[in-house]
Amino acid sequence: MPTLKTTIFNSAIDINYEEGDKNKLLQLIENLNNRLKKYNHLIGKVSDSKIIILTSLAIEDDLMEQKKLISEQSSISNDLNVNELHVEKLSSEIISLKNKILLLESKLDEINKRDFLIEDEIDKINKQIENLNKSMLSIYNE
Repeated sequence: MPTLKTTIFNSAIDINYEEGDKNKLLQLIENLNNRLKKYNHLIGKVSDSKIIILTSLAIEDDLMEQKKLISEQSSISNDLNVNELHVEKLSSEIISLKNKILLLESKLDEINKRDFLIEDEIDKINKQIENLNKSMLSIYNE
């Protein structure tokens, strides 16, 4: 197992690591050292262990915030999935209703055509009745 000689918070240490984890380890050390720099003003005023504890608390706070964000995003994602299902259901209902509307409009057109034919026949019959009436009146008047 390889060993990395590095400095964390002005302390030289040797860290054993797994093959392939060197870049990750270097990034983690850099991140930790950057966090520790926030407390440079406390060096000499408080013990190193207190500075490390403050840094650890800040890291824990960040982790809690990230977990909270992940939980909220997961909740939002779940809500979106539920909404997508609801939208899909509504879309299929809309399509079904549109199909019913088209069917009803088609039936209405048929009824209107039939009504028009009936009205036309009634008009023809009325004209025949008028002609018959005129004929009868003309025969009567003679």
